Amino acid sequence: MTINRRKRSTTRRAGMVALGASAALVAASCSSSTTSSSSATTNTGPASTSSAGTSGSGAPSGTPVVFHAVVGETGAAAALGSREAKALKALASQVNSTGGIDGHPMQVDVVDNQSNPATAVQLASPWVSQGVPFILNGSIVGTDKAVDALATANGPFIYDLSPGTHPKAGSMIFSAGLSTTADAEAYLTFLKSKGLTNIAVINSTDASGTDGYTQLSTQLATSAFSSFKLVSHQTFDPTSVSVNTQMAAIKAANPQAIVVWTTGTPLGTVLKAMQSLGMDSIPTVTTAGNAAHAELTSFASILPKSIYFPTGPLYLSPSVLPASIGAAVSSFDKAVSAASGHGGDPWGLAWDPGTLLVGALRKLGVNATAKQILNYMQNLQGVAGVYGTYNMSVSNHRGVGVNSIYVTTWNGSSFTAVSGGGGTPLG
Repeated sequence: MTINRRKRSTTRRAGMVALGASAALVAASCSSSTTSSSSATTNTGPASTSSAGTSGSGAPSGTPVVFHAVVGETGAAAALGSREAKALKALASQVNSTGGIDGHPMQVDVVDNQSNPATAVQLASPWVSQGVPFILNGSIVGTDKAVDALATANGPFIYDLSPGTHPKAGSMIFSAGLSTTADAEAYLTFLKSKGLTNIAVINSTDASGTDGYTQLSTQLATSAFSSFKLVSHQTFDPTSVSVNTQMAAIKAANPQAIVVWTTGTPLGTVLKAMQSLGMDSIPTVTTAGNAAHAELTSFASILPKSIYFPTGPLYLSPSVLPASIGAAVSSFDKAVSAASGHGGDPWGLAWDPGTLLVGALRKLGVNATAKQILNYMQNLQGVAGVYGTYNMSVSNHRGVGVNSIYVTTWNGSSFTAVSGGGGTPLG
């Protein structure tokens, strides 16, 4: 049994609140980036845990509320960062079509960290000095961690757009998407169900690749996956133009499946080596960060015959999801489509964090402090987004887990689920 992801609208609702699902869309994109800051208004009250909230239907006319974002629009993470920037602008368009945030328009200030940690810090530091209450921080582990180090107990509140960061309990840091720990659990569950337990791994030596291998190793050490054998582990510099030597070593080990943990351009380097060595028939797993329509289309001639991704609900048709999550995905799909994009992690990693922050400001007022936002987020319960239903706490700064992960495959134009939640086999 497979589940095909098809774009279709749905207006179903359950008891949980879908993030931004009631917002009407407008065709125009939001205004261009700016470095101005928002004006203050009186806070409206304590944090709520039930809803992202709504504003009036009139056009917002107050001073803009600026959402500061530093993402990798160029460099190795461009496949993620360029879409994250577009997602935030699409969200601003949606929010502003429903009255903005208490009558204030949402405005997005995006700067390009060039996928470089030092550049990310250089760009974010002035915002920290100016006392901005929150920052959206992307797009890969190395750049995210570098900016995270700027946060103090007083702020800013930082929402990392890389799933590979793992925030400490009670810190000012939150992490988007589905954790790489849960990714490993889900895809290993799936591989085990298919009897593919002799595996090889190749990961880039940057922070994202290293984290992916670390989380896989942690899962392999558990009793649930004791039947697995890691027959070869290879690494490569993400700037390398060839990994034929590493892939030849993996081929010699005769794996039943290969895990490739790197994001963006370096994936193409690995796939080229696999094709040249006649390894494209070996089932291959890679990060959902690579589940991007444009990149997979460009890699069409070098893709393995079977390639799998641990992905969230946003890759599936709203009709097959719980009603509240389906409503959130439907709203997301419409916004992405209006921006001429294809829904997936490169868009979703910014969409849910942006929407949750809109909800915080609608509850707290646009002058909310970093500490007030942190308190709101740590108490958020039962809010549906494109990655599942968020249940946050002081010790859980992500809010969604392994049961929200579906292993999917690429059919050349869209994604098809080959597992249920958590990687469990279908049927």
